[in-house]
Amino acid sequence: MGNLVNSKDLRLEFKAIRDNISVYDRKNKSQQIAQNLLALLESDFKGANIFLCFYPFGSEVDLLDFYNKLLKDGKELYFPISNVKSHTLHFKRIYEIDKDFHIGSYNIMEPDANLEDYIYTDSAVAITPGLVFDKSLNRLGYGAGYYDRFFESNPNIKRIGICYTEQITQEVPISKHDMPMNCIVTDNCIMKG
Repeated sequence: MGNLVNSKDLRLEFKAIRDNISVYDRKNKSQQIAQNLLALLESDFKGANIFLCFYPFGSEVDLLDFYNKLLKDGKELYFPISNVKSHTLHFKRIYEIDKDFHIGSYNIMEPDANLEDYIYTDSAVAITPGLVFDKSLNRLGYGAGYYDRFFESNPNIKRIGICYTEQITQEVPISKHDMPMNCIVTDNCIMKG
């Protein structure tokens, strides 16, 4: 039980920390994260063509410019739709950041339903949001388990955690279902397993 309280407290603490980063700083940090992510893709994921992305919500890292660059480079980008009943994600391919979305579950932008579905492939790279990450590459999300379930059923997808430096802590509580990230990219470092 201690872990649950611990997780809940950590989520509240780090959501507040992230929300308190100024809009100006978040913009600059997001640009730095995008640069670090590009460097990581060049060094470790050179052949990667399929990216599972997230649309920034609230004070999350904003990678929309980075996604546009990937699209221009001919990469396939997929964004999640949340199934609120089953707490699962399924991804749809988008072609234009400013045209292929609508407001979906939890007021988060989701890809339009008529777009093509993501078909599982081991070579996909998931660019993954989270509230808190630790130095062992563990991730704590918002608590509903969407990404945990997705990664559990798609274990070979490469997982890159994305966050501001302020969202890294010494250790997050994990359960047996949680899968660590392969890498974490912040505004001032790239952490690898």
